[in-house]
Amino acid sequence: MRIGLIGIGKMGLLHGGILNAMNDVEICALVDSSKFLLGFAHNLLKIPIYTDYIQMLEQQKPDAVVIATPVFLHVPMALECARRGIPFFLEKPLSLNSQEATPLIAEVEQKNLVTMVGYMMRYSESFAKAKELLDKGVLGNLITFQSTIYVSQLFKTGKGWRYSKQKSGGGVVIGQATHLIDLLQWFMGPPQMVSAHTKHWYSQEVEDFAHAYFFFQNGVAGWMDSTWSMRHHRLLEITIEINGENGNLIVTNDYVKLYLDTPVQGLNSGWTNFMRPDLYKGVEFDVGGTYYTSQDKAFLEAVQSGQSPDSDVQNAYKVQKIVDAIYDSAGKKGSPVSI
Repeated sequence: MRIGLIGIGKMGLLHGGILNAMNDVEICALVDSSKFLLGFAHNLLKIPIYTDYIQMLEQQKPDAVVIATPVFLHVPMALECARRGIPFFLEKPLSLNSQEATPLIAEVEQKNLVTMVGYMMRYSESFAKAKELLDKGVLGNLITFQSTIYVSQLFKTGKGWRYSKQKSGGGVVIGQATHLIDLLQWFMGPPQMVSAHTKHWYSQEVEDFAHAYFFFQNGVAGWMDSTWSMRHHRLLEITIEINGENGNLIVTNDYVKLYLDTPVQGLNSGWTNFMRPDLYKGVEFDVGGTYYTSQDKAFLEAVQSGQSPDSDVQNAYKVQKIVDAIYDSAGKKGSPVSI
């Protein structure tokens, strides 16, 4: 399979390293606006380089494309791939806002095109195990939840496109908390209403802190707290605690802890712990976390089968709608907004 890689920043290099190590995969071209990075990559890897992604698509005709560029470039590039019928993987988030992505969704659905958006936490062993338990209904009816997503990233004014609302779409909510938002709707279905507050402290244009309260269609309610300015979190850390009629479940990047009032489906009452090393299934090549490799492998398999994974652009569009509602509610000082 011949893959065109657009964007060779941090995430582009990560995906490129993974794909380059896989059997029967060839990175046929690199695209970036930085001639320095392109020159270095070409000298090292001897791969054709381009500064114009349309020229690359026309000349190389790749079987699939990976897009790992700043957010404001996502929709134009993905739309060009969709119009040509080329399956694509797009780093999250989908777009600056849901309205911008509407033409892309229409084109993808018309072509019945295989797509994927990079919500890789679905491929983490612990979160996948939590999804399995919830789908089995071991907690009974779900009641409430509480969740956090924290990282120690920003403690002074940030530089670059991520801190420009025009280029990024927003701050910590769209840039990082979308990983948690995606997990919440994966676990509990679509939310119908949100009330949110945001605060900028280090950044001028985008939010550094956000707190949102969700009401889901199935009656579950709970909150999400997010910031990229929380001390003592070297890596991005997610914690979700879900309370149900038969117990509660706590899931983090590293473990799943399940407490049941009564035994169900072979699980004893009381505590049952699933630690990440025990859930580890292994991957052929690990760069930055096994979930990245599992995600890229799932995309390649989807292209081969012609069947999009659950984390496709339609799913990412639903996440984007939730993000829009959070920003809308925060702008109205927490007034509830329907999704």
